[in-house]
Amino acid sequence: MYMGANGFVEALLRFLNSAVREANVLAQESGAMALFNLAVNNNRNKETMLASGVISLLEEMISYPSSHGPAAALYLNLSCLEEAKPLIGASPAVPQLLQANAETQYKLDALHALYNLSSIPSNIPNLLSASIISGLQSLLADSGEHSWTEKCIAVLINLASSNSAKDEMISNTKLISALAALLEAEQPIEQEQAVSCLFMLCNGNEKCSQMVLREGVIPALVSMSVNRTSRGKEKAQKLLMLFREPRQKRPITSGGEGTTLQTK
Repeated sequence: MYMGANGFVEALLRFLNSAVREANVLAQESGAMALFNLAVNNNRNKETMLASGVISLLEEMISYPSSHGPAAALYLNLSCLEEAKPLIGASPAVPQLLQANAETQYKLDALHALYNLSSIPSNIPNLLSASIISGLQSLLADSGEHSWTEKCIAVLINLASSNSAKDEMISNTKLISALAALLEAEQPIEQEQAVSCLFMLCNGNEKCSQMVLREGVIPALVSMSVNRTSRGKEKAQKLLMLFREPRQKRPITSGGEGTTLQTK
């Protein structure tokens, strides 16, 4: 706190600016992580960084693969600040947060930042323009790594609050298949999130319900409704009820189908 109040934030930003201009990767990492540490649990320092132009520096950093990691970490930290969310969400750097071939830690930090950004409706159109749906679908389809599955679904649940995002998600058959497959995941949290997301997509949309049913989800849902946690059972039962409802009946109230991730 004292370092931030005595001009260290501004000095570090000048250092980072020089490192970016000189294409000094090691200096960029050192500067970004020093700023990251000053921003942890300190909104005043975050606000100082925003006012001093940190976003434009990060936009330059993240355009270079060698600087992806520290840039994503600082984006994540800043995205915890409410007033930073629309600024980052409108940034041309958003597509860079969806790098398919990045390292695992970068993907986790980027997904967590996207989760924070997608929590405000005004950011969703820009996220859709950045092809976030197909990017998340690709991550879910990566059978070799599941450490980011929970965060992927959490972002999708946030996006599903938008009708345009829901329509795009429903039109992505590979995404629907991936979500349906997660109903048989080993981790209960992944199952519960997948059920929540599918409920949001299917509620009031007969086409989506039929798509999900064609994936053969009933046995997995029945198993969840009797063998999982009380929360998992409730979610599975609600989706089963939705599938049994007559087409003309009004949508079921979702009531707390969202999810939360801890922020830094």
